[in-house]
Amino acid sequence: MKRQKQCIYLLALLLSARALYAQEQTATEAVNPTAAAEPILENESVAEAPKLTKQQKQEAKQLEQEKKKAEKAEKKRKKNERTDPYLGVVYLPVRNYDVKRDGVQISLRGGTGSFNIAAINEKGICVPVLSGVDDASSSYFSVLIDGVEYRLNHDAGSTPEVRELDASGQLAYTVDTLLQVAIDFAPIASVPDGKNDMVRLTVYTTNRTKKTQSVSIKALFDTILGENTDYHFYTANGVKIDSARQFFTPAEDRWIASSNGKTTAQFLLSGRAIAEPEAITVANRDELYRARWIPVIKQHNGFNGVLAYNNSALMLSWPAFTLEPEKTETLTLYIALASDGAAPQGDAFLDNATVDEKKNDENVTVTDNNGFVVRKPDVEFIVPPITDKQLDPAYIQQLIDRIDNLQSDPKLVDRTEVRQLNAELDAILEKIRQQR
Repeated sequence: MKRQKQCIYLLALLLSARALYAQEQTATEAVNPTAAAEPILENESVAEAPKLTKQQKQEAKQLEQEKKKAEKAEKKRKKNERTDPYLGVVYLPVRNYDVKRDGVQISLRGGTGSFNIAAINEKGICVPVLSGVDDASSSYFSVLIDGVEYRLNHDAGSTPEVRELDASGQLAYTVDTLLQVAIDFAPIASVPDGKNDMVRLTVYTTNRTKKTQSVSIKALFDTILGENTDYHFYTANGVKIDSARQFFTPAEDRWIASSNGKTTAQFLLSGRAIAEPEAITVANRDELYRARWIPVIKQHNGFNGVLAYNNSALMLSWPAFTLEPEKTETLTLYIALASDGAAPQGDAFLDNATVDEKKNDENVTVTDNNGFVVRKPDVEFIVPPITDKQLDPAYIQQLIDRIDNLQSDPKLVDRTEVRQLNAELDAILEKIRQQR
């Protein structure tokens, strides 16, 4: 009987303990639901990540280092980028800059403010088309401001800056406090979807003063390709030039070329959006260097000089224009290149612009050599290839604001600049539509 009472007591105690444990477990789960009893599996195998080989580890490390290096370079670039207050382009100021694409190389030098252009042949060898003496400074542009000439190289009156852009390079010169002259060098293709085989030179001349100025532009190209041949230049009409010559009708000879038989540089003078020069002069380089603004030469004189033997050069002189305060005038020139005995495609480029016959009286649709269709009111402008930065909404808004500002005063409006900006805006919108 005593033993039976003890068993009943122990059973009651056990039941009481189990009830207490159940209450504690319920309270714990209420506070932390994830702490509910999880099944414990014995001998459970844990999946392990595959081990990398030593070479894979090194490659991963190298990729990580390159990524960090690129991020650092991009951060530095963003920090150093500038925006031209007149042209609105974003650029990186550099000491020197070389652009090398397909069959074209462009070299810009900040120390001398000089440039050179080369054709790249099938073997990858760059063949300069201009003299490389003194870092190619024997070729240059000049600007005439109210009768005073300033040479855009290491002339004391001009300060050069080399600029790196997404699709081109620029040499920008500050001419005293009077002008900014920015020359944009861009490799382009002569035909749609073709390789780069041409250089487009766009000269942006901006009046930095509050007064109207009379401005002229000319360029001296110290060519070298034809100097060891029977004739130094030849024209689109088949005229072979072996002595000093001067032309005043570029429409009749829409290009002039210099060649050594393998490499050719073709200077386009008329057609498309090219600014036609009023005088094209071929003569001894030193004679052109010393000449008045539009040279006066003796026709058929040889190319020999006191200090230079058989040294010819090409000078292009453009008509004077009036430049209003803080306005920009644009001048465009093209140079077609060819290597390995091939003919340059300047004619194909000039003939490539097509006009939409379904135009109205005010607008003409022109397809440029890069395939973009741009609405042109009265005057044709060739729009450079649109970059990613131009697709930025902030850039587009700045462009619209600039157009609105130019049109705000009918008496001061520069219709040429407005048309050019409108052409750029149309090209940007067309590119956006193509991407959708």
